[in-house]
Amino acid sequence: MVLRGQAPVDTEPSTPINSSINAVAAPDSSTQSPSILSGLINLEFSNYHLTPRGLNLQNQGLVAQPKLLLYWKLYAPKDQAQDVNEITLTTGVWNDVDTEQSGVRPGNWNEIDPSAGLNVKFLRDWTFESPFTAFMSETHSFPTCWNWDPRLTYHDHFISDFSFNPYIEFFYEISNKSTIAFDRSKAPSGYYGAVGFDPTYAFKDIPLKLELPTYMTLPSDHFYQQRNGAGGGTGVGLISTMFKATVPLEFISKSYGDWSVYAGVQYDYLNNPGLLAGNQFDGAAHSRERNMVQYHAGITIRF
Repeated sequence: MVLRGQAPVDTEPSTPINSSINAVAAPDSSTQSPSILSGLINLEFSNYHLTPRGLNLQNQGLVAQPKLLLYWKLYAPKDQAQDVNEITLTTGVWNDVDTEQSGVRPGNWNEIDPSAGLNVKFLRDWTFESPFTAFMSETHSFPTCWNWDPRLTYHDHFISDFSFNPYIEFFYEISNKSTIAFDRSKAPSGYYGAVGFDPTYAFKDIPLKLELPTYMTLPSDHFYQQRNGAGGGTGVGLISTMFKATVPLEFISKSYGDWSVYAGVQYDYLNNPGLLAGNQFDGAAHSRERNMVQYHAGITIRF
Protein backbone atom coordinates (compact mmCIF):
# COMPACT_ATOMS: atom_id res chain seq x y z
CA MET A 1 0.00 0.00 0.00
CA VAL A 2 1.13 3.50 -0.83
CA LEU A 3 -0.29 6.46 1.06
CA ARG A 4 0.65 9.18 -1.39
CA GLY A 5 -1.50 11.11 -3.82
CA GLN A 6 -4.83 9.54 -2.82
CA ALA A 7 -6.43 12.45 -0.95
CA PRO A 8 -6.28 16.28 -0.92
CA VAL A 9 -3.53 16.38 1.67
CA ASP A 10 -0.18 17.84 2.55
CA THR A 11 2.10 15.10 3.78
CA GLU A 12 5.29 15.17 5.85
CA PRO A 13 7.82 12.90 4.28
CA SER A 14 11.18 13.25 5.88
CA THR A 15 13.53 12.71 8.70
CA PRO A 16 14.91 16.10 9.64
CA ILE A 17 18.54 16.95 10.04
CA ASN A 18 18.49 16.50 13.82
CA SER A 19 15.66 14.06 14.19
CA SER A 20 15.79 11.75 17.17
CA ILE A 21 15.19 8.87 14.76
CA ASN A 22 18.42 7.86 12.95
CA ALA A 23 20.03 11.14 14.00
CA VAL A 24 23.67 11.47 13.05
CA ALA A 25 25.42 14.13 15.09
CA ALA A 26 28.06 16.49 13.78
CA PRO A 27 31.65 15.32 14.34
CA ASP A 28 33.28 16.04 17.67
CA SER A 29 35.69 18.90 17.01
CA SER A 30 38.08 17.56 19.66
CA THR A 31 38.82 14.50 17.51
CA GLN A 32 38.66 16.01 14.04
CA SER A 33 41.18 17.87 11.92
CA PRO A 34 41.10 21.68 12.00
CA SER A 35 39.51 21.79 8.54
CA ILE A 36 36.61 24.20 8.24
CA LEU A 37 34.61 21.61 6.27
CA SER A 38 33.66 18.07 7.22
CA GLY A 39 30.71 15.93 6.32
CA LEU A 40 28.72 12.76 6.42
CA ILE A 41 27.12 10.41 3.91
CA ASN A 42 24.43 8.03 5.16
CA LEU A 43 22.56 5.40 3.13
CA GLU A 44 19.70 3.71 4.97
CA PHE A 45 17.32 0.93 3.95
CA SER A 46 14.07 0.05 5.71
CA ASN A 47 10.69 -1.62 5.27
CA TYR A 48 8.65 1.58 5.86
CA HIS A 49 8.77 5.26 5.13
CA LEU A 50 7.66 6.05 8.67
CA THR A 51 8.25 9.66 9.62
CA PRO A 52 9.35 10.92 13.07
CA ARG A 53 5.77 12.23 13.41
CA GLY A 54 4.29 8.75 12.90
CA LEU A 55 3.04 9.10 9.31
CA ASN A 56 3.17 5.83 7.40
CA LEU A 57 3.93 7.06 3.86
CA GLN A 58 5.13 3.82 2.27
CA ASN A 59 4.81 0.20 3.40
CA GLN A 60 5.57 -1.70 0.20
CA GLY A 61 8.90 -2.81 -1.18
CA LEU A 62 12.29 -1.56 -0.05
CA VAL A 63 12.71 2.06 1.07
CA ALA A 64 16.12 3.71 0.53
CA GLN A 65 16.91 7.05 2.18
CA PRO A 66 20.32 8.52 1.28
CA LYS A 67 21.49 11.65 3.11
CA LEU A 68 24.39 14.07 2.76
CA LEU A 69 25.39 16.56 5.48
CA LEU A 70 28.13 19.18 5.28
CA TYR A 71 29.44 20.90 8.43
CA TRP A 72 30.91 24.37 7.84
CA LYS A 73 32.92 25.46 10.88
CA LEU A 74 32.30 29.16 11.49
CA TYR A 75 33.84 29.56 14.93
CA ALA A 76 36.10 27.36 17.08
CA PRO A 77 38.23 29.06 19.78
CA LYS A 78 41.62 27.58 20.57
CA ASP A 79 40.77 27.79 24.25
CA GLN A 80 37.98 25.25 24.81
CA ALA A 81 37.41 26.77 28.23
CA GLN A 82 35.36 29.44 26.49
CA ASP A 83 31.60 29.32 27.06
CA VAL A 84 30.96 28.88 23.32
CA ASN A 85 33.05 25.99 22.02
CA GLU A 86 31.99 25.88 18.36
CA ILE A 87 29.53 27.34 15.87
CA THR A 88 28.80 25.32 12.74
CA LEU A 89 26.57 25.84 9.73
CA THR A 90 25.06 22.51 8.74
CA THR A 91 23.70 22.09 5.21
CA GLY A 92 22.19 18.88 3.97
CA VAL A 93 19.92 17.02 1.62
CA TRP A 94 17.82 13.92 2.30
CA ASN A 95 16.06 11.73 -0.28
CA ASP A 96 13.47 8.99 -0.34
CA VAL A 97 13.74 6.42 -3.17
CA ASP A 98 11.49 3.33 -3.16
CA THR A 99 11.35 0.14 -5.19
CA GLU A 100 7.55 0.64 -5.46
CA GLN A 101 6.27 3.61 -7.45
CA SER A 102 3.78 5.98 -5.83
CA GLY A 103 2.45 9.53 -5.94
CA VAL A 104 0.22 11.73 -8.08
CA ARG A 105 2.74 11.33 -10.87
CA PRO A 106 3.96 7.84 -9.94
CA GLY A 107 7.69 7.47 -9.55
CA ASN A 108 10.36 5.76 -7.48
CA TRP A 109 12.07 8.98 -6.36
CA ASN A 110 9.49 10.33 -3.96
CA GLU A 111 11.11 13.42 -2.56
CA ILE A 112 14.14 15.53 -1.79
CA ASP A 113 14.49 17.59 1.38
CA PRO A 114 17.15 20.31 1.60
CA SER A 115 18.01 21.74 5.02
CA ALA A 116 20.26 24.30 6.64
CA GLY A 117 20.81 25.60 10.14
CA LEU A 118 23.27 26.74 12.79
CA ASN A 119 24.60 24.38 15.45
CA VAL A 120 26.14 25.84 18.60
CA LYS A 121 28.20 23.82 21.09
CA PHE A 122 28.58 25.53 24.45
CA LEU A 123 29.69 24.81 28.01
CA ARG A 124 31.44 21.69 26.61
CA ASP A 125 28.45 19.35 26.97
CA TRP A 126 25.54 21.25 25.39
CA THR A 127 24.47 21.46 21.75
CA PHE A 128 21.75 23.65 20.23
CA GLU A 129 20.68 22.73 16.68
CA SER A 130 18.29 24.89 14.65
CA PRO A 131 17.68 23.46 11.16
CA PHE A 132 15.17 24.80 8.63
CA THR A 133 13.97 22.05 6.31
CA ALA A 134 11.87 21.99 3.13
CA PHE A 135 9.89 18.84 2.27
CA MET A 136 9.69 18.71 -1.54
CA SER A 137 7.66 16.09 -3.44
CA GLU A 138 9.23 14.73 -6.63
CA THR A 139 5.89 13.07 -7.52
CA HIS A 140 3.81 16.28 -7.18
CA SER A 141 1.90 14.75 -4.27
CA PHE A 142 1.98 17.78 -1.95
CA PRO A 143 3.11 21.41 -1.95
CA THR A 144 6.54 22.16 -0.51
CA CYS A 145 6.46 22.36 3.30
CA TRP A 146 8.85 24.53 5.30
CA ASN A 147 9.56 23.73 8.94
CA TRP A 148 11.80 24.80 11.81
CA ASP A 149 13.07 22.09 14.16
CA PRO A 150 15.33 23.37 17.00
CA ARG A 151 16.72 20.97 19.57
CA LEU A 152 18.77 21.31 22.78
CA THR A 153 20.85 18.30 23.87
CA TYR A 154 22.96 17.63 26.95
CA HIS A 155 25.83 15.18 26.29
CA ASP A 156 26.50 13.71 29.71
CA HIS A 157 29.60 11.70 30.61
CA PHE A 158 29.07 10.74 34.24
CA ILE A 159 29.56 7.01 33.55
CA SER A 160 32.54 5.72 31.59
CA ASP A 161 31.63 4.56 28.06
CA PHE A 162 27.92 5.30 28.67
CA SER A 163 25.94 8.46 28.05
CA PHE A 164 22.23 9.24 28.45
CA ASN A 165 22.02 12.28 26.11
CA PRO A 166 18.66 13.82 27.10
CA TYR A 167 17.15 16.50 24.85
CA ILE A 168 14.11 18.65 24.23
CA GLU A 169 12.88 19.48 20.73
CA PHE A 170 10.34 21.80 19.08
CA PHE A 171 8.89 21.35 15.58
CA TYR A 172 6.97 24.21 13.90
CA GLU A 173 5.25 24.30 10.51
CA ILE A 174 6.27 27.56 8.84
CA SER A 175 4.55 27.10 5.49
CA ASN A 176 2.02 24.40 4.47
CA LYS A 177 1.12 21.35 6.53
CA SER A 178 3.69 18.66 7.18
CA THR A 179 0.92 16.23 8.13
CA ILE A 180 -2.18 14.99 6.29
CA ALA A 181 -4.92 17.65 5.97
CA PHE A 182 -8.43 16.53 5.05
CA ASP A 183 -9.73 20.13 5.06
CA ARG A 184 -7.00 22.70 4.47
CA SER A 185 -9.29 25.59 5.42
CA LYS A 186 -9.39 24.13 8.95
CA ALA A 187 -5.71 23.18 9.10
CA PRO A 188 -3.62 26.06 10.48
CA SER A 189 0.09 25.75 11.09
CA GLY A 190 0.79 23.51 14.04
CA TYR A 191 3.67 22.44 16.21
CA TYR A 192 4.75 19.85 18.71
CA GLY A 193 7.25 19.52 21.49
CA ALA A 194 9.31 16.40 22.10
CA VAL A 195 11.22 15.02 25.06
CA GLY A 196 13.75 12.29 24.43
CA PHE A 197 17.07 10.69 25.18
CA ASP A 198 19.61 8.52 23.35
CA PRO A 199 21.28 6.10 25.79
CA THR A 200 24.58 5.03 24.21
CA TYR A 201 27.16 2.46 25.27
CA ALA A 202 30.46 2.00 23.42
CA PHE A 203 32.33 -1.20 24.22
CA LYS A 204 36.05 -0.91 25.00
CA ASP A 205 37.18 -4.36 23.94
CA ILE A 206 35.07 -4.92 20.83
CA PRO A 207 34.15 -2.56 17.96
CA LEU A 208 30.48 -2.13 18.84
CA LYS A 209 28.20 0.70 19.94
CA LEU A 210 24.65 0.15 21.22
CA GLU A 211 21.94 2.83 21.35
CA LEU A 212 18.33 3.09 22.49
CA PRO A 213 16.99 6.40 21.07
CA THR A 214 13.57 7.10 22.60
CA TYR A 215 11.22 10.07 22.46
CA MET A 216 7.65 11.25 23.05
CA THR A 217 5.81 14.01 21.16
CA LEU A 218 3.22 16.48 22.49
CA PRO A 219 1.41 18.06 19.49
CA SER A 220 -0.74 21.16 19.34
CA ASP A 221 -4.47 20.61 18.76
CA HIS A 222 -4.33 21.16 14.97
CA PHE A 223 -0.96 19.59 14.19
CA TYR A 224 -2.88 16.47 13.09
CA GLN A 225 -6.40 16.58 11.64
CA GLN A 226 -9.33 14.19 11.80
CA ARG A 227 -11.56 13.33 8.83
CA ASN A 228 -14.27 15.84 9.86
CA GLY A 229 -11.72 18.66 9.89
CA ALA A 230 -11.46 18.81 13.68
CA GLY A 231 -8.05 18.91 15.29
CA GLY A 232 -6.42 15.69 16.37
CA GLY A 233 -6.14 16.95 19.91
CA THR A 234 -3.32 17.48 22.37
CA GLY A 235 -1.67 15.03 24.73
CA VAL A 236 0.87 12.39 23.77
CA GLY A 237 1.01 12.06 19.98
CA LEU A 238 3.36 9.10 19.78
CA ILE A 239 6.05 7.26 21.69
CA SER A 240 9.01 5.87 19.75
CA THR A 241 11.98 3.74 20.73
CA MET A 242 14.65 1.90 18.74
CA PHE A 243 17.40 -0.58 19.53
CA LYS A 244 20.39 0.15 17.28
CA ALA A 245 23.81 -1.49 16.92
CA THR A 246 26.72 0.15 15.08
CA VAL A 247 29.98 -1.50 14.02
CA PRO A 248 32.93 0.55 12.67
CA LEU A 249 34.62 -0.80 9.53
CA GLU A 250 38.16 -0.51 10.86
CA PHE A 251 39.71 -2.36 7.91
CA ILE A 252 38.99 0.65 5.67
CA SER A 253 41.80 3.21 5.66
CA LYS A 254 41.06 6.45 7.54
CA SER A 255 42.20 8.29 4.41
CA TYR A 256 38.82 7.30 2.96
CA GLY A 257 36.91 8.56 6.00
CA ASP A 258 35.39 6.79 9.00
CA TRP A 259 33.08 4.00 7.79
CA SER A 260 30.52 2.14 9.87
CA VAL A 261 27.46 -0.07 9.39
CA TYR A 262 24.38 -0.25 11.58
CA ALA A 263 21.12 -2.12 12.03
CA GLY A 264 18.15 -1.50 14.26
CA VAL A 265 14.53 -2.25 15.02
CA GLN A 266 12.13 0.58 15.92
CA TYR A 267 8.78 0.48 17.72
CA ASP A 268 6.26 3.35 17.50
CA TYR A 269 3.05 3.63 19.50
CA LEU A 270 0.65 6.03 17.75
CA ASN A 271 -1.80 7.72 20.08
CA ASN A 272 -3.33 10.75 18.30
CA PRO A 273 -6.77 10.32 16.56
CA GLY A 274 -5.74 12.68 13.76
CA LEU A 275 -2.51 10.76 13.17
CA LEU A 276 -4.41 7.46 13.04
CA ALA A 277 -6.98 8.94 10.64
CA GLY A 278 -4.23 10.28 8.39
CA ASN A 279 -2.64 6.86 8.14
CA GLN A 280 -6.03 5.45 7.11
CA PHE A 281 -7.04 8.08 4.57
CA ASP A 282 -7.10 5.64 1.66
CA GLY A 283 -9.53 3.36 3.48
CA ALA A 284 -7.11 0.52 4.23
CA ALA A 285 -8.04 -0.50 7.76
CA HIS A 286 -4.70 -2.11 8.56
CA SER A 287 -2.94 1.27 8.09
CA ARG A 288 -4.69 2.58 11.22
CA GLU A 289 -2.39 0.49 13.39
CA ARG A 290 -1.37 1.96 16.71
CA ASN A 291 1.70 -0.28 16.92
CA MET A 292 4.30 0.05 14.17
CA VAL A 293 7.56 -1.88 13.82
CA GLN A 294 10.24 -0.64 11.42
CA TYR A 295 13.55 -2.29 10.53
CA HIS A 296 16.63 -0.21 9.67
CA ALA A 297 20.03 -1.01 8.17
CA GLY A 298 22.60 1.29 6.66
CA ILE A 299 26.11 2.50 6.15
CA THR A 300 27.65 5.79 7.31
CA ILE A 301 30.78 7.57 6.05
CA ARG A 302 32.25 10.51 7.95
CA PHE A 303 34.87 12.63 6.23
